[in-house]
Amino acid sequence: MTDILDKIAPLLTEANWFTPILALLAGVVTSFMPCALSTIPLVVGYVGGTSQRNSKNAFKLSLIFILGMAVTNTILAVAATLAGKIVGTANPWWYIVLGVLMVLMALQTWGIYEIIPSSYLLSKNTKKGGFGAFIAGLLGGVFSSPCATPVLIVLLAIVSIQGNILWGILLFVLYSIGHGVLSVIAGTSLGFVQKLAANEKYGKASKILTVVMGFLILAMGLYMFYLGF
Repeated sequence: MTDILDKIAPLLTEANWFTPILALLAGVVTSFMPCALSTIPLVVGYVGGTSQRNSKNAFKLSLIFILGMAVTNTILAVAATLAGKIVGTANPWWYIVLGVLMVLMALQTWGIYEIIPSSYLLSKNTKKGGFGAFIAGLLGGVFSSPCATPVLIVLLAIVSIQGNILWGILLFVLYSIGHGVLSVIAGTSLGFVQKLAANEKYGKASKILTVVMGFLILAMGLYMFYLGF
């Protein structure tokens, strides 16, 4: 088991060409998870809930929403990198803390319980238009959905281990772009999202994906314990 983790983990914890692609794909995948679809009506309230109901304006507001997410995620990336440098990745307790956090995030991914609230703060935003979309993006960067937050936490852990601020910002900007894909689609074509949510094959595939994602996060947590002990 440890041999497998030793081979796979460097792809995630070291700077290489694969990590940015993984961050982008993680954003796209989590945006299409069922729990993310449940927050779409809130997002549409900001990117498509204005009086100008044309696709061009909705597309523009969707991009502003993604910009808001990118700003929040960039701040988180810088904070995680600095935290990693202060604590020091040579400290075994740091890996143990990250391991515990990832195990908890795996449990949240499986829906066993919700440690971090998802759309509550997002629903409290009453602003509309461009400013409302930006504020929603700022909040959505962390509280977007219960299945997206665990992936975000794992990325933060990876960034803290790597200790490279610019690299961390790149990963989180790519994650934000990927995670904003569904927001753009919803803002310009809510009907597509509704059809997708009602599709039986999508429902089955998403359940399998949720289980697999949880196991991947759990595996990362076990690897952190391995490094810590």
